[in-house]
Amino acid sequence: MRREVMVFCYKLPSVLLITCWLFFQNSSYAAPQVIDRIDASVNSSIILFSDVAKFREIAPLRAQLDPLFQGTTIAEKGSNASEEEIVDFLINEKIILQEFKVTDAEVEQQINEIQAGNKINRTTLKSTLEAQGFLFDDYFDLIRASVAKRNLIDRDIRSKVSITDDDIKNYFYNHYARNAAASVSYKVRIITVTPENYKSLVAARETAARALQEIRRGEPFEDVAKRISDDPTAETGGDLGTLTEEQMSPFIKSILKNLQIGQTSEVISAPDGRLMILKLADLISADTERYEKMKDEIRNHLASSEYQHQISLWLERQRQVAFIHKAGQPSPVNPTR
Repeated sequence: MRREVMVFCYKLPSVLLITCWLFFQNSSYAAPQVIDRIDASVNSSIILFSDVAKFREIAPLRAQLDPLFQGTTIAEKGSNASEEEIVDFLINEKIILQEFKVTDAEVEQQINEIQAGNKINRTTLKSTLEAQGFLFDDYFDLIRASVAKRNLIDRDIRSKVSITDDDIKNYFYNHYARNAAASVSYKVRIITVTPENYKSLVAARETAARALQEIRRGEPFEDVAKRISDDPTAETGGDLGTLTEEQMSPFIKSILKNLQIGQTSEVISAPDGRLMILKLADLISADTERYEKMKDEIRNHLASSEYQHQISLWLERQRQVAFIHKAGQPSPVNPTR
């Protein structure tokens, strides 16, 4: 019996359904079956339902190649991520690929470098991928995305990420040393303004506020202390030295507990009536051996978090000017670039 095949493509609101109807002579039509659909569009690019399925299929390979995938929530979920999470990830990837275009030649160069580094040829690479259940074409696409993302990091993100020794000490103290048996000492600076030395309390408050304002504008705390403070430590820039918790009053301790290294307090009223500004200049833990062992690990952790934060800010800015439409949502107004 002769079989006729008829293919119909039609558009429904927000979603393009590509359906195939098989017609058999002397028989009824088969039920329509969705082959693919558009889940989202980003400017001139589209994200298909099959792209979501492909994401799940090659998630383990992406984890090896994608510099912005590792360590994220969606990476932890992998193939179990929801369709919405995957579509959002792919939208961000499309934005990066559009902003940092990578040619086929650049992808080939990157693959050749990988092959040279691993001392393998293209045939071996393809057979290795096939043994793991992956296609070379998918590998090629992931390399393109990874090159684009590294270009984003190198050109727009890296210069914005800086982890200081104070950042590392703060993290170590807040996450490891605070509740440990080893003692912690505080290096503190102070500025005091005593109301009795001024015509009025209002004048004293204005002086203290001006001191804080000058510090926040970038003037060194020590210089402001020498010029304004009436504490005996003024000559040394307000240096109180290094104090243990046992050497501090409960009032001072409560202020310092809420400061990070290098941070300055607001103007505070002390129990004795003085106005003061405190700076936590440094933290010194007795557990120095543990700190030294963990320093590089903490630095890498903080850097990774800051990279993710800066990339999120970059993507947020780009999404505000991109034409993004998800299936099932009202058509967006074209943003002004």
